[in-house]
Amino acid sequence: MTAQPIRLSRAFIYPIKSLRGVPAESLTIRNGRVVGDRLWILVDAAGRFMHQRDFPQMAAIDVRVISDGVEVQKAGLRPLRVHTTPPTGRIVEHVRLWRRAAPVLSVGVEADDWFTSALGLSCRLFQFADAAVGIDVPDTERDASLQDATPFHLTSESSLDDLSRRVGYAVPMIRFRPNITIAGALPYAEDEWKSIRVGTHTFHWVRACTRCLMTTTDHMTGVRPDREPLRTLATYRRHGSQVVFGHYLTCESRSGSLNAGDEVHPMA
Repeated sequence: MTAQPIRLSRAFIYPIKSLRGVPAESLTIRNGRVVGDRLWILVDAAGRFMHQRDFPQMAAIDVRVISDGVEVQKAGLRPLRVHTTPPTGRIVEHVRLWRRAAPVLSVGVEADDWFTSALGLSCRLFQFADAAVGIDVPDTERDASLQDATPFHLTSESSLDDLSRRVGYAVPMIRFRPNITIAGALPYAEDEWKSIRVGTHTFHWVRACTRCLMTTTDHMTGVRPDREPLRTLATYRRHGSQVVFGHYLTCESRSGSLNAGDEVHPMA
């Protein structure tokens, strides 16, 4: 019997960091990263970037991709459109992520006021400044926009199925916020891959993705009903003091596309 090929099964983008993700049939690669992924970021009154670890209510804001940007919606508020064309005449600022400080531009008062109302605390919206230079950028993150680490994050359908079986219900993949998911491999086979080819593009492993409270947030309501799936992952997916699921990758290609159904070939 011929073994089932491993394929790219699903793809996602997250236009505004830590808000809802958007499923995609294909991803466009430009400058070594996914077009439209983590293009905007919310920053609190103290200048710190905002994420679902501290603000799970961020998951309750819906994001819809439109021709020239995104439209965000929250019950009780009129929709807000945020355009891809960056505002002109703005000074480049830097927002500290984990290891680097990313260059950004303020979007404007209208967006700031909308998100302040939507989240119930003072915040500002910034857009990644593609042409500007970051600070303290690790080599593996040089192509990243506003991702936590590398531009690409891979998870496996069979690994998620195994986790769901252990938890006792189907855990949504979106809880893990990958860009690309693969199907057809054995559970956790991806742990052994150092490089893979997806379609015509070669990716290199950087490190496993450590997991936190974000995985326990209901991605539709912004509520954390329990400690799953983090509690179960901690029983069998520990690397030292950390819990891992999925992997961070970099891509050799500077441009191109990834499509659902592309074959995936482990190279090491």
